[in-house]
Amino acid sequence: MGMAEKKPSRKTVKAEGPTIDSVPIVYRHKIPIGKTVKYWDGLKEGRIYATRCKSCGAVYYPPQADCPYCGSSDVEWIELPREGVLETFTRVYSRPQGYEDFEPYIIAIARVGDVRVMGWLVNVKDERCVRVGDEVILGTTYIEKHNKYIITLQLKNKQC
Repeated sequence: MGMAEKKPSRKTVKAEGPTIDSVPIVYRHKIPIGKTVKYWDGLKEGRIYATRCKSCGAVYYPPQADCPYCGSSDVEWIELPREGVLETFTRVYSRPQGYEDFEPYIIAIARVGDVRVMGWLVNVKDERCVRVGDEVILGTTYIEKHNKYIITLQLKNKQC
């Protein structure tokens, strides 16, 4: 192909009419955690850690081994407060691969100190009474199926 020639562009074809489901795809790989082991160990202990850059003071959650702002690798671990304020939430009905066997669950984001933390909002029977601005308590819980700890948020001053 000469320099003046263009490659043919790919056309996107919209599927119309009947369809069938594809075969489920499993993509599994090892995630290196050497520089963030303290975070993962903290979840096992019920603690949630962030990092703060010692050079510029930026705080990161999830924790970062290197500061994206100034490039420094001189970071320190800080434990996040156990309380926060709910900023948004949604109930997940169409669960992703690996979570199909779970009942629909609520994913929420809370402002915790200088950062936002995402986790499962637990012990909520009716999310219609949950409001942005509600105070939450952070914790962790073990998901046996995945052999991992996750962050949980629980309403502080009310039950729904």
